[in-house]
Amino acid sequence: MPMVARLAVLFLIVLIFSGGMRAIDAPRNTTDGSLPARIDGVEIRQIRGWFACLYPWRYIPNQSTVYPVGSVWRTPGDYQTAADIAEQNRLLDGYGSGADVLEYSPNPDYPDHNHWLRTYFRNGDRPFFIAYEHVFGTRMIPADGPKNMNVRYNRETFKNDIDAIVRNVVLPFHQRYVTWNGKAVIYLWAAGAMYGDFGSLLDEIRAKYPVVFIGSLGIMNLPTEAGAQATARALDGFMEYGLYAPSYELMTQIYSVNSGRWRRVIRQWEAATGRKYLFIATFQAAFDNSKVNAATPPMYARSRREVLHHAERIAEEFGSTYDPLGPFVVFSELFEGAAVIESQCVSDTLDKSERYVGCGTGRLQILKDVFGPAH
Repeated sequence: MPMVARLAVLFLIVLIFSGGMRAIDAPRNTTDGSLPARIDGVEIRQIRGWFACLYPWRYIPNQSTVYPVGSVWRTPGDYQTAADIAEQNRLLDGYGSGADVLEYSPNPDYPDHNHWLRTYFRNGDRPFFIAYEHVFGTRMIPADGPKNMNVRYNRETFKNDIDAIVRNVVLPFHQRYVTWNGKAVIYLWAAGAMYGDFGSLLDEIRAKYPVVFIGSLGIMNLPTEAGAQATARALDGFMEYGLYAPSYELMTQIYSVNSGRWRRVIRQWEAATGRKYLFIATFQAAFDNSKVNAATPPMYARSRREVLHHAERIAEEFGSTYDPLGPFVVFSELFEGAAVIESQCVSDTLDKSERYVGCGTGRLQILKDVFGPAH
């Protein structure tokens, strides 16, 4: 689902919706008390290099504005194979990525689990954690879009989804799973989509499961509404899914300024409660979903220098604004034009006047130079 479309839907509906929804018989929660108190996988603070977000989606050229080279995605129109993922792993290792973030839906009607089981979970040794698809194609109501988390059915379904993630992914592959203080990291790419009393639900889940929740809060337009602030405060950390502004330079400026403001909020919360929050940076290479939504203007840097400046601003703020981790980077989502995967240099993707694309490994080289393990 395109990033700007995601953000627009979430922002508007969270503002509009305020009422309840009718009760529906809730699905059974399957927790049976057999879970360990800690996972003790790969501690996030020990990871060096950037975080690559991978997606279990098909490569559809006529909808894509990034075209991966054949060595890392052999068959246009099809899903990644295990061999494709192996090549992508080598690419990620070579360009300084330290961990992966896997887009994942626990909905059994979706192919995500079997796809990752076939291509990723049983192959390689890279650390990873899950980006839980909690907004689109869910078993909650509505299936697509923001969710009222005061609805008992939604609360129980969310719990069951976490139960499935822990039992089917975290525990079987705990040696590679990314943890924070021994608890499995689960990323909520649009935490603001979960309105109502979401905080108490997260507390219930953390009391039963060895997990922590990092969420995207909408930092390009910082939340000021009380409910959105309460949801943010209930999280364990923050990491944006994507960044967008009318120009790349403006995006860099807004992100830096708003990140500083958010860090000051975090410090206030930590001083008041003694609780610690992670704040992980996000690197955005570009944005262009014009093949699926022509209403959103593309966002490209005017030059390589602008992209490098964005990366360097993030690196300069490690240890002060941001924790010295990551940043989070879209790696293989091909529809929105932000993917940094090694790409074909063809007429559509070549640099043009006032538009830097960085086809081939141009984007990856910036990441390696600024965020590789040696830095």
